[in-house]
Amino acid sequence: MRGNFREFFDARKLDEQKRGSIEFVLNSSAYEDYFKPYIQSILDQMNQAWKDRSRERQDKYPDEFLAGGAVFGEGMLAFFEVLIQETNMERVHDAMENMTSEMLYEVKRQRGLVRPVVGLDQSAMPQQVSPDEDF
Repeated sequence: MRGNFREFFDARKLDEQKRGSIEFVLNSSAYEDYFKPYIQSILDQMNQAWKDRSRERQDKYPDEFLAGGAVFGEGMLAFFEVLIQETNMERVHDAMENMTSEMLYEVKRQRGLVRPVVGLDQSAMPQQVSPDEDF
């Protein structure tokens, strides 16, 4: 990769909360298992298209477009790797403190870790039961 990606992707510009939230996402299995391979597949497709020297491809996707996209994607992946290596788990825990139970449930639901057993018009979040109504 050419240049210094920190010129554009500088985590020092983020406050602790924002950086902790980004680190939380990057250290999840969703990033490593799905998001990173997805970005890599896009980069592979762009590089493959870049090798196609046909006039049709050049009219549809100019070399500058493909080169810029590839450099951007590679820079983002490099930036993410640096953040993963520099992760301060205390910052991640601080970021998680501000996650509501609804947000945590939604993250788990999206990862397939929980499955609601309710109707479509009902909330999947557990409701507090009044002791007076408890049988």
